[in-house]
Amino acid sequence: MNALLHLAAKDLRVLSRDRFALFWIFAFPLMYALFFGAIFGDSGGGSGRARVKLALVDEARSDASARLVAALAAHESLEVPRLDGEGEGTERPVRLDALEEARAAVKRGEALAYLRIPAGFEISPFALFGGGGDDAPHLELGIDPSRSAEAGMLQGVLMETVFGGLGESFQDRDRMKSEIAKAREEVDAAEDLSGAQKLVLQTFFSSLERLTEEVSLGESPSPGDGEDATAASGLLDLVETVDVTRETGRSPRSAFEITFPSSMMWGVMSVALGFAITLVRERTNGTLLRLRIAPIGRAELLGGKALACFAACFLVLLFLTGFGVVALGVHVESPGLLLLAMASSAFCFTGLMMTVSVLGKTEQAVAGASWGLMMPFAMIGGGMIPLIAMPAWLATLSDFSFFKWGILALEGAIWRGFTLPDMLGPCAILIAIGLAFFGIGLAVFRRSMG
Repeated sequence: MNALLHLAAKDLRVLSRDRFALFWIFAFPLMYALFFGAIFGDSGGGSGRARVKLALVDEARSDASARLVAALAAHESLEVPRLDGEGEGTERPVRLDALEEARAAVKRGEALAYLRIPAGFEISPFALFGGGGDDAPHLELGIDPSRSAEAGMLQGVLMETVFGGLGESFQDRDRMKSEIAKAREEVDAAEDLSGAQKLVLQTFFSSLERLTEEVSLGESPSPGDGEDATAASGLLDLVETVDVTRETGRSPRSAFEITFPSSMMWGVMSVALGFAITLVRERTNGTLLRLRIAPIGRAELLGGKALACFAACFLVLLFLTGFGVVALGVHVESPGLLLLAMASSAFCFTGLMMTVSVLGKTEQAVAGASWGLMMPFAMIGGGMIPLIAMPAWLATLSDFSFFKWGILALEGAIWRGFTLPDMLGPCAILIAIGLAFFGIGLAVFRRSMG
């Protein structure tokens, strides 16, 4: 045991004297995190131009609600989930969630907001000017109260969409007659109107109905400022905003919480490649042969190298985490699970180090082969594009990258709000990858050493 610890300490001292390796282990990951964190921070976390994801709950199931759903799904500023099945893109039918499912999606951060179209809701021209009364069904917009800017944008989209539907209704003679008939029924049923008031309104509706029959309903003139303001005010009365507070730990609080897990993986990858090259250097310089002549077993020799690599990986992860917390305000949701994620990631890259070290017989060969092997996994696994910003096809492809599982484990402890069962999956994959690559590297190393 003492020999193993002495060998590990020796490798750590050798690493500490290699300034070039220290740059890639400590400075490069830090520069990566700061640079991309500043970029994502300036652009609002990368969501400034992203479409708003809106869950739809259509309880009315009417022709009017179907038209509203279709118009919202086609809006360029909205991303409305669609059902899997026949058709592609906008040809697929819109997914209509149950109310509780939609609220849960907003709480988990899977959707920014939900819109509930209640039973009996109708978009009527008369509703914009107070028609329908206070008891009339209202649209329900559920959103986190902290997202006031997005809430205002969604209300603007709703106004635009509903106004578009109203323009069509004004040009459709049959729909106008239907709306007038409904308005007549509401006036007849109104208990707070006197007989004289009802007579005046019924006379107005009769005149309006004759007007729709006599004139050509074409392109409507644009309303004046006063009319536009009145209609907009009436439309806002049709939308009831409901606060749906998102669960904590489900979204990054700052851009640095997105970039630091990726930078931490770059750091441990640099450690693994550095130790792989030192192992080849010791073999070519004869240092490994002298160590084998010494009274040290092969298991202790390789175990010391693996222990030093694991310790260096863990140290880099601790350093980057500490810098992020102290200097940049990165908040760690679960310190205990973060330690588990760090240990699993360090173990995985220690195993990778063993396989990488036998990819060639010279330092140059191992350096070239190792970077050529690691870079594709880093590129598809979140080293270039954050996991949270990946398109669907790349997110699926990233499952084959050990880089992705290390980042996911770290993000789970920092901001994703993972519980212990949630964390066990990524950590188990990392440990399994580490064991597999350690076994492969050990077998090839023993064969090469005779």
